[in-house]
Order: sequence, then structure tokens, then C-alpha cells
Amino acid sequence: MAQDITAGKNTYVYDAHTYHTKVPPQGIRTILEYYTRPGDVVLDPFCGSGMTGVAAMETGRVPILVDLSPAATFIAYNFLTPVDAESYMAAVHAIREASRGLEERLYGTQCPLCGAPTVCSYTVWSYYMVCSRCAREFQLWDVARDQQARVRDSKIRTEFPCPGCGVPLVKRHLRRTCREPVLIGSEHCVRRQKESTAPPTARDLELIAGIDYGSIPEDLWYPTAPFPEGVNTQQPVAAGIRSVDQTYTARNLWAMAYLWDVASRWRDPCLRRKLLFTLTSLYQRVTVFSEFRFWGGSGNIANYSVPAIMNEQNVFLAFERKARTISWYLESARFAPGAFRISTQSSCDLGQLPDGSIDFVFTDPPFGGNINYSEMNLLWESWLRVRTHPAEEAVINKVQGKGHTEYSQLLQRVFREVCRVLKEGGWLVVVFHNSSRQVWNDLQDALQGAGFHIRGTQTFDKRHGTFKQFVSANAVGYDLVLHCQKGKSRANGLRQSLSGVKVRAREFVERTLARGDREYVIRYLHVARDADFDYRRLYAEWLAATVREEHIRLSFDEFQPLVDQVANTLGIRVDAIVPDHPLLRGHTDETTKDA
Repeated sequence: MAQDITAGKNTYVYDAHTYHTKVPPQGIRTILEYYTRPGDVVLDPFCGSGMTGVAAMETGRVPILVDLSPAATFIAYNFLTPVDAESYMAAVHAIREASRGLEERLYGTQCPLCGAPTVCSYTVWSYYMVCSRCAREFQLWDVARDQQARVRDSKIRTEFPCPGCGVPLVKRHLRRTCREPVLIGSEHCVRRQKESTAPPTARDLELIAGIDYGSIPEDLWYPTAPFPEGVNTQQPVAAGIRSVDQTYTARNLWAMAYLWDVASRWRDPCLRRKLLFTLTSLYQRVTVFSEFRFWGGSGNIANYSVPAIMNEQNVFLAFERKARTISWYLESARFAPGAFRISTQSSCDLGQLPDGSIDFVFTDPPFGGNINYSEMNLLWESWLRVRTHPAEEAVINKVQGKGHTEYSQLLQRVFREVCRVLKEGGWLVVVFHNSSRQVWNDLQDALQGAGFHIRGTQTFDKRHGTFKQFVSANAVGYDLVLHCQKGKSRANGLRQSLSGVKVRAREFVERTLARGDREYVIRYLHVARDADFDYRRLYAEWLAATVREEHIRLSFDEFQPLVDQVANTLGIRVDAIVPDHPLLRGHTDETTKDA
């Protein structure tokens, strides 16, 4: 399969439940239809949220899904099992009606336009900061807020002068003290989904102050699991958040505990699972990890960073909104009840699968140390009362004592099992991306050592990049699809000369830029930011052209200056992208990146 794949994320299945990495199933479907026939058995040994299973069932294939994380398999199971959408929404509405009184008690406010009683949609909290020079304490919201007439132009400044001494300050370097509510949003007197906002009144502050963790009824259970030692768990602990219950404000924890209790006791087991699935879909959106954004929404990111300005959402409204999205998925999905298997286990040993029993394998393995799944799934698993056993988690994680060697060895163990269960001459398709050349080498060595040869590659453009891909210099925005065939390894292996790789990389960039028939530009829709040259796309294309023949010897941050050098030689300024730029030749469509 040679053509590049483009598959957007704005679908019901993609929006129904978050996960750290999700390959859009319509893209997987294209691959399955190329390599397999209806009735074929498809394995995914790193199934995550189960998108391979969704694509397989849509095309009449039979998926076998495996993942080490019980949170992942819980999510995947709910994506693959049907329930009547009308009955599901009836249950949601019944829960909402029963919870009105508690919602008013926890989130009650007054409409700033008419003064009538209503509930807040969200509350913005801001930390106080201390100037590192004059020691003055100030409210960050008052100093760093840059609110413009157009929402897309509004932002929280990362650098600003101290209101006391005037010295330039950098937000991330400042010491935090306490946080307090600074803005309340509600939707009582507005239409067309626009909210009204106002600073909290004395009554609002009194209500919030009157709700603490001790107010939660003793008969409502909620998780209190401590954050274990880890790479990502250091972030909340450093901010004074040492257990899962402390990741919620008191009223959000109360609301979550109430809804979880009601959902857990729902009589119909199928509806019960979907209601719990709805609550796990909220993930970080209703926690203190939810960063306020002027343009709306809140991201579920793969770390536990505690934002300086936090968006506390009304849990009941968030639950209802998510339920609507899930109901749309339930109405549109094509289910094949019972025609799948899910197992919570390490894929290093797939002993229950006979040799040569699998027709095709598609997977999206962990990308080195990019995401620590066992740590990031703690929020879900604490509510579900299960935990990942990370001994065979294929990641780079210094706390687990896993470096590149251990990561590559664990991947190779999984790929050896995949090779064993795959039919002779069968195909394994791997979706992968990373900015590190060493991680790419780890993957290449694991595939080759397990008995696979990369026969072809292509890029997978998910259309909308993640927020990290537009704020991190070393994030790679395009996935690579590796088409690997069993039993086709070459005796001579991969070339490894660094000097040769650099020469061929330069030649590739020269040919590509001189050709001028591809668009390499990022346009930003929701933030006021000039268009950028798309180094990430060019790097992905170079990876696709290189990974089959030689070890990747250039990381993304090493590839960028090489591109700049070639562009200067060709007389192209990649730092000045304008509408009539040569790199836009032949492309006038609105291929955009949502930051």
C-alpha cells in the first residue's frame, strides 16, 4: 500500500472517549480493506482505546485486542459493545433530573445578566505568584491576562512585568502560593451556545468556601490512591497533590462520587457499563489539570501538569455533554456483538494464540518515553479499582529502570510473538512517530530482530495536530506507517553511516524543496499566530523514505538546521511564510492545523 493516509479526528468515535494516542479508525479501515478480506482475524497487541477493533468490525473483520492496561481494555470494550442509544440517553436524563438539587447546591450562582438563580458552567481559578525580585505576591489572572475583542487573540501571557517592581518575569519560573476563583461562566440568558461571564460575587465565594472534602457524604466512595513514584507523577506531587482525590476540587469530587455511585448501581449491566464509560470519558477535564483557554474547551494531555490558571467545569454539565456525543456514536456505529476478543495482559506472551492463526496485525505501540501509560491511566484505574502491572510495559521510563535497551527488548519480545502467531508471509503494519533518532533505531532493531522487514512506508496525517505539537520544538506532527512482512529480513541489515545519512538527507531535502509541488505550511485557526514552515511534515516524509534502508541517524532537532541550510542555498526563506511563498505552489486549499 503506497498512498499516504489522511484521516481527521472530528468524528463521533474519536470524540466519544479520550485516550492518549488514538489512530482515527477510518484510516485503519483503509489499511484493513487493502490487506484483508471479510472474516479475517486481525490482532492489535497494543490496542489502547480499541480503534483497530472499531475499524475491524466496520469492515467485517474479527478483532483480537490486547493491552497491558485494564483502563484501555475497559474503554475498548465499551467502544465495541452496543447499547440502544435512546435507552442510554433516557438513563442519562434520569440521572440528571435526580441530581438537580445537588447540582444547585454545588454550582449554584446568579445570572450576571438578569440576576435569576442558575448554575455555573465553569469557574476559572488562578494562582497567586511571588515576584522573584521584590517578593510581592500578586494574582496571576490580573497581571498575565491579555483579553482581546476577538477570542482567538486572547491569551495568558507567559512573560510580563512585576506589578510591584516592574522587573520582567517569566511565569514558569515563579513560585505559586494559593489559588482562588476569578471568573464564572453561565448560560442562563444566552443562546447559540455563548456564555456570559463575570467575576465571582461574595455569595459565589461563600458557597465555594463552604464546600470542602469533609462535606462529601460518607456513603459516597471515591478513590484516594496515592500517586506512586513515577516520571509524570512528580508533577502533581510537587504541586502538593499527593493522591487521586486531591486532583479534584471538593465540589467536583463530590459530583463525581455521586455520579459514580448512581452509575455503579444501575440495574441494567449494559447501561451500567456505558454510564461508567461516560464518566471515565471526562478524564482530566473535570480535574485541577484542566487548563483554562479563552477559546473554550480543555485538553486531556498526557501529563499531570498543574496549570497556573485552571478551568473547573461543572461535572454534571460535562457528563451530559459527553453523553450526547456517546449517544451519537452509538447511533452511528456498526457493531458485531460477540465477534471480538479483548484480553488484559502483556503481549510479550500470547500463549493462548496458536502459531500461524492471525491473518493480519495492526498496532500503534508506545512511542519510547513520550507517554507513560501506567502512570497516566492512574486516574481511570483508580475509579475502576484496578491497576496496570508495569513490569512488561514497553516504555522508556527512568523510574522503572527502563532505557533504550529495555524498551527495544520489550518491543522485540512482542514482535516475536506477533511473528509467531502471524500466518506465513503475513503483514504487520505499525503506526509510529518520535522526534528521537535513538527511539527510531530501537523500533527498527526490534522489528528486524523479531523477523520482520520493512517493505514500505507512508505518512499518516491526522489532520488536526495536538496542542503539544505546536508548543514543543521537538514534537513530530505526522505519524509514519511501516508495512512489515514476516520472513523477509535481509542478510545485510540496515546501513548505519552517519555521514552517508546526512548526505542523503540533504539530497532528499534539496529535491523536495526544489520540486515545489508540496505544501509545507502550518496555518493556525484558533490562536493569533503567523503561519509557520512545516518542518514536521518534511521530517516525516524523510523518515518514510529512509527507515526501510538505514538506521535513522538524525533527530528532529538535528533535521531542522539541515533544512534551513538547504533552503538558504535555494533562496527560500522558511522563516517568512507568506501567501505567495514558493512552498505553497500548487496548494490553495485550507489544510489547517488546530492548535
